[in-house]
Amino acid sequence: MMMTPDLDLVQEYARTGSEEAFSELVARHLDLVYSAALRQVRSSQLAEEIAQSVFGDLAQNVHRLKPDTILTAWLYQVTRRTALNVSRGEARRRAREQIALELADMNANSSEWTQIEPWLDEAMETLDEPDRAAILLRYFENKSLRHVGETFGVGEDAAQKPVSRAVERLREFFSKRNVTIGTSGLVVLISTNGVQAAPIGLTFSISAAVTLVGNTLQTSTAITTTKTIAMTTLQKMLITTAIAVTVGTGIYEVRKASKLRSQVQTLQRQQAPWAEQVAQLNHALANATNRIAGLSDELVSAKSNNTELLKLRGEIGVLRAQLAEAKTVKPRSKQSPLSSARAYYDRAGTHYTNHDYEAQLEDLDKAIELDPNMAQAYFMRGNLYASNLPKHRGGYEKAIADYTRCLEIKPNDAGARWNRAMHSPDLGRPDEAIADWTTYLEGDTDFSLQGEGKTKSLAGAHFYRGRVYHWQKKTIRKQYQTTPQHWLLTHKERERIAGAGKHTSPSENWKRPNRTSPLSQKIIKRVLSQTHFTFFAFSQRNVFADFKTASVT
Repeated sequence: MMMTPDLDLVQEYARTGSEEAFSELVARHLDLVYSAALRQVRSSQLAEEIAQSVFGDLAQNVHRLKPDTILTAWLYQVTRRTALNVSRGEARRRAREQIALELADMNANSSEWTQIEPWLDEAMETLDEPDRAAILLRYFENKSLRHVGETFGVGEDAAQKPVSRAVERLREFFSKRNVTIGTSGLVVLISTNGVQAAPIGLTFSISAAVTLVGNTLQTSTAITTTKTIAMTTLQKMLITTAIAVTVGTGIYEVRKASKLRSQVQTLQRQQAPWAEQVAQLNHALANATNRIAGLSDELVSAKSNNTELLKLRGEIGVLRAQLAEAKTVKPRSKQSPLSSARAYYDRAGTHYTNHDYEAQLEDLDKAIELDPNMAQAYFMRGNLYASNLPKHRGGYEKAIADYTRCLEIKPNDAGARWNRAMHSPDLGRPDEAIADWTTYLEGDTDFSLQGEGKTKSLAGAHFYRGRVYHWQKKTIRKQYQTTPQHWLLTHKERERIAGAGKHTSPSENWKRPNRTSPLSQKIIKRVLSQTHFTFFAFSQRNVFADFKTASVT
């Protein structure tokens, strides 16, 4: 007599709340659920609670199961999920000693099983749903290939494929974790140890806990009693035959399991020397790891000390420089206070003549404090920062800030505009320098204080703007000198472009003839025709134009 399929029992329980149907489901799958939970939580008590929870979930969700659901796989997944949740909660409440004690009470049957048991459920999780269901049916519940094929609706040969594929993937999973075991050995270990007997009485406690929701138990018992009385003699004979077949199958399975255990013990004896050697190697590896960790700590300590030493040396160097500078500074008497910003400004000019730049800076600071809108004081202090004070006391940043403030007060000041344009390239700001030179040339610039006069000042501005353009040209040429577009020019043409505007003295360039020859203009037009060199040629043309203006002037 064939066993009733799981889904038929599930549907019967969903329709009638049959206690017999649910008890049969619990009896079939309890060992699988309990063993999976036990591997996860390492506690028999928790495993029992998880098993009760899983079958409780089955009772609650029985109406939601799909017609093609494989109950074994569904129960396994719910068990794993529930066990993971319980493990996380228990980990926060239990000490490591209690967990170690539970582990000690759950020794495995073999060294190989001890190696694969902690990884088994994680390995099962990596399998596809059909492969996991197939291996659960075949080796966890020891079903025949015929039963597996009927579950999937295929023949025995087709059912063997997902089983073999799943076993091979499990073996590869363990191999990656240094657990070497053959396919046949893995099958033997899973069949022998994968499912352990649940505690006696757990089946009845689960069934009672689930079925005592309402008064379904009384109704089901009455129906069952009535059906038993009404059974015919033929039905009783069929039942007796089924029981005999079941007992015979159980005896066969027990003998098969005994034979497999004997094979496992033989394999254990053969692998015992290798296990001892592996243990020795692990011990040597642990010692080497500890030595490496100690050396790493010593190296980190040495690097830390070296860093501190370099820092102290740097601080000593700074202190020595400050001491040398302090020795070179001449002691000066305290200056007498003055009544106005103009007086401080005038005395600052006297200090400049006497090369007493610290006193000059002090008077300029005082003048700006008394008159924040005194443009000439900002201009003089900017020159002091740029040319006369040490870098740590002044510098181009402070100088440009003072020139900028001077131009905010007096936008047409030629000296502040000139000096800011001169020093902007030193800070990598060529665009700001070009803008200042252009304003100087084309704006409403006051040349009344320029000693060289307007004409020479404009010529110098053209030259210096051309030099900034030339500097930009060299930068762009260097950036693109390896591109294919660059080689569209002949070697002579590139030399002609690179040689334009290289003179450094303004007076020397003013005396030179115009370099913008027809050949140069032709070269510029060729460069302008190349997309990648548009800015390069534009900058080059500005170089020629400014140098030409400076030369003619």
